[in-house]
Amino acid sequence: MAGNERTPPPAAPSAPSVRALQCPQCGGTLQVRGLGQTSTIVCASCASIVDISSDDLRILTTAANNVQRTPYIALGTRGRLRGDPYEVIGFLCRAIVVDDLTYEWSEYLLFNPYKGFRWLTEYNGHWNDVKTANGQPEDNGNTTVTYLGTEFAHFQSATAKVTYVIGEFYWQVRVGETAEVSDYVSPPLMLSREQTEGEVTWSLGEYMEPDAVWQAFGLEGRPPERAGVYSNQPSPFFDRSKRLWRAFAAMSALAVILQSASCLLAQDKLVFQQNYSFSKQDAAKVEVTEPFELGGHTSNVVIQTTAGVENSWIYLNLALISLDDGRAWDFGREVSYYHGVDGGESWSEGSGSDEAVLPAVPPGQYYLRIEPESDFATIPYKIEVRRDVPQVWFVLVALVALAGYPLLVWMRSRTFETARWSVSDYAPAGSSSDDADDS
Repeated sequence: MAGNERTPPPAAPSAPSVRALQCPQCGGTLQVRGLGQTSTIVCASCASIVDISSDDLRILTTAANNVQRTPYIALGTRGRLRGDPYEVIGFLCRAIVVDDLTYEWSEYLLFNPYKGFRWLTEYNGHWNDVKTANGQPEDNGNTTVTYLGTEFAHFQSATAKVTYVIGEFYWQVRVGETAEVSDYVSPPLMLSREQTEGEVTWSLGEYMEPDAVWQAFGLEGRPPERAGVYSNQPSPFFDRSKRLWRAFAAMSALAVILQSASCLLAQDKLVFQQNYSFSKQDAAKVEVTEPFELGGHTSNVVIQTTAGVENSWIYLNLALISLDDGRAWDFGREVSYYHGVDGGESWSEGSGSDEAVLPAVPPGQYYLRIEPESDFATIPYKIEVRRDVPQVWFVLVALVALAGYPLLVWMRSRTFETARWSVSDYAPAGSSSDDADDS
């Protein structure tokens, strides 16, 4: 949950300057960078909150900070954000409590005398650039709001409490001060609604890559590693998944077109057909067919066997042999069919037909050698040979192969979104809130 505690005053068009005052509590130096727009300043030495809106420097509270925090970006650091120079003038921490767990994040107040105030927020290595919204979002009445044409989904509502403060601010900030905060997300954007006594403020945040923050302020070292998935962190898989599915649709359409053309151009020609009968008395008998012509270009050959099996089986040792060069394609096929009733339930297995596909057979004169085997006395069977038969499996395999990588990226995208919403008000039962927060 990130945003402004109070609506900031308009920017003053004056030159940057720093005014030095003395803390009335400890005598330490107070450097005022916000010019006439600063209302309070927290002494870095004694943590007293001093009201500097008047000349008497009234102390509001003393020793408000119980635990010292060290900001990643020190007060007085200057950088360039979105092309404009800004200086860090204030730092505070706030926290929410969800399911008896406390989640604390940091907020940096930035100032530019011509642009005014804006915020940088950080939680678990995740950063947002935040500024006051220019207008009132439209409530859609279904847990979503619309702002500047973009729809934001409600993410979480909670009570945010200031737990640490240092530097200067444009309102009288105090440790312990609370605000009712609701966040709405449309990655990489987040709308935050903050309500205090008599005031409602909307702010708009945009997710920033940690390296971009470090570069903007010229910070040394590396930014802290990110933990979990942040509420408005853009998914690294979302755009890639959409591109891959578009590519899959295009490639699938091409595969279907090629398959359709293949079906239209295929001969699908019956080149041989013959009925036979196996007899156990002639078990050693080998059948040799009459020669047949396989015309056209190199293509597939489909050998289909239909047998009169009834709770029986027949096995055929087959060989397709070329009369031109003697090359042979050897293979074996079984045809079996069984059925019955068991415990009042009918059952069946197998089939009375079988099909073998030889994928690339050159044109020429061929014949089949058939060696049947069975334990049954007599089984009639029929052999059919077809040339250049269109195969639907090709396009199915192509579609499965094409869908593999897009499906993997989509699954990773879904996992990312599940992690995002697992810490929201709409988290599934049993999900963990340890990985991320909506701060």
